[in-house]
Amino acid sequence: MKEIIEKEEAELSFRKALRKTRFNFFDREGKRIKEFSTVEKEEQLSNRIYLGIREVLLSKVVGTVEKAQDFDKDFNPVRDESRVRWVNVYLKTLEDGSLPPVILYKVKEEYFVYDGNHRVSVAKTLNFHSIEAEVYEFFSEKNEESDILSRERFSFEKETGLREIECSKSERYKELRSEVRKFLELYSLGEEGFEPSTAWHQRIFIPVVNILLSNFKDLESKLNGDIFVEYLRYKNSYKLGNKYEKGYTNTLVDYLNRNKILLVKKIETDIKLDSFLIDDFRKLYYIDRIIFYTDDTKGKIKAIREYSKKQFRRETLVIGEIALFSLNNDIPGFIVGMQRWFEGVYNFYRDELVLKSRQLNIDTKDLNLHSVVEDCIRYSRYYRKKANKLLTRKELVYSYLLDIFLPIFILFQENGIEDDLNKQYLKISQSYLYYTRYGGEDNLRVFLQKNILNKEEYKIGDFILSKNIKLDYNLDKEMENFSILKEYGGTQNYETIYRLKEYIKFLKIEDSEEKNKKFKDDIEKILKNREILVQYNNNRVLNLIKGKWEQYTFVDYYGTLV
Repeated sequence: MKEIIEKEEAELSFRKALRKTRFNFFDREGKRIKEFSTVEKEEQLSNRIYLGIREVLLSKVVGTVEKAQDFDKDFNPVRDESRVRWVNVYLKTLEDGSLPPVILYKVKEEYFVYDGNHRVSVAKTLNFHSIEAEVYEFFSEKNEESDILSRERFSFEKETGLREIECSKSERYKELRSEVRKFLELYSLGEEGFEPSTAWHQRIFIPVVNILLSNFKDLESKLNGDIFVEYLRYKNSYKLGNKYEKGYTNTLVDYLNRNKILLVKKIETDIKLDSFLIDDFRKLYYIDRIIFYTDDTKGKIKAIREYSKKQFRRETLVIGEIALFSLNNDIPGFIVGMQRWFEGVYNFYRDELVLKSRQLNIDTKDLNLHSVVEDCIRYSRYYRKKANKLLTRKELVYSYLLDIFLPIFILFQENGIEDDLNKQYLKISQSYLYYTRYGGEDNLRVFLQKNILNKEEYKIGDFILSKNIKLDYNLDKEMENFSILKEYGGTQNYETIYRLKEYIKFLKIEDSEEKNKKFKDDIEKILKNREILVQYNNNRVLNLIKGKWEQYTFVDYYGTLV
């Protein structure tokens, strides 16, 4: 019964397709399909290269090599004689859910069917988006822009293996080839199984195009290669800053702000940044961190990854710890020092954290132990500076346990926190280390008691501390002497408060009214400077990309200027 119904459906579909060509009796010339032989003569085609099996958009299949008498330009059948074969192809497609590959000839951006005209016709009738095909590309002997463009695109695709990029001008493919080559020279810490050119496409090209399309609607009609090259030219001509600031992240943020600030007349530019776009920016930020490492640093990072089978969030921090360990223990060579550091320090930290957790009946099964050990390593650096002396590994790990680990887990237990422990743990720990770095004197327990309010969920950057825990960095008391600054967004940043206090000391101003007048005059003056507005907005967006918890206001930027 099913076969009969499908046969009737196939016959009906053929008759509908055939009827379309019959209704166009008076416009047969306009509906005539393109013939490859005609294009071959006009374009003076000569060289042919096999491109392999590809997925081709059906909208780009516009002609035929040998069946011009059987199909119109939309691949509707013209003659009833095609019915038996057409219906059989239709039934086979319904049965298999797909079609065998056809053979296509490619000329510039158009495709002509050499073998598989009936399959293409059925695929279009069934509204397929694309079809699998063996593709041969033909090139013209002429030197018109379209011919040069076709050859340049082929060269780019052959060299990089990237076929998804489209440009409207030939020189743009040359610029992209140069960009990919430069990237391959710099990027030598790619993930396993990721081809370098694919890494460039996935981690740079796609994120940049996504971010630009989301922020500028007028780009939607442009080809993706043209969109990227326009940004790339800006990046390559970037004059400000050091080599790190000339990376993808900083230059793209600057590119967005300089275009946006022409359109709006307010302190903050209207850059679209949802969670997906922030992820795209962080891919660029990851690449920037890698490509500017020296060859020596890259070699050490590779060695650490291969030996430990882990990837640290702050790999240069680990390199510094290994160097210090080797120096104190008179160990020659980085590799030997690295091996002994992992055996003697990293493993000791890990084992002690596990042991003490068991002894204190703390459940750490949902905690990423590697990230906590890295947090302990980061704490060690701050603690050594604070103590102003070298400390033993026992002193460091036990201090971490008492200062950070236990207070946070007591907090979790008291508040019944069970979800997202790893993220919440690291956010609280790193916020506290940031607080102490800029003059905070409280221990973590006091810090938490002062700043946690049992009210509602609180968003820190792009992460929410859940279960009614709120880190409310209430600096109203600190801001009492700087009341005018609330008009410009205030601050929740300890570093900003620290800088403003130092500025006032330097100016030797004690009167509160005079302080506020000075702040207001300064800020009103710098707000008139377009370059300062651009730089402020750059910092604001970069703050979010880097995952910093505090909201970055114009007062924070003012703090960096003073």
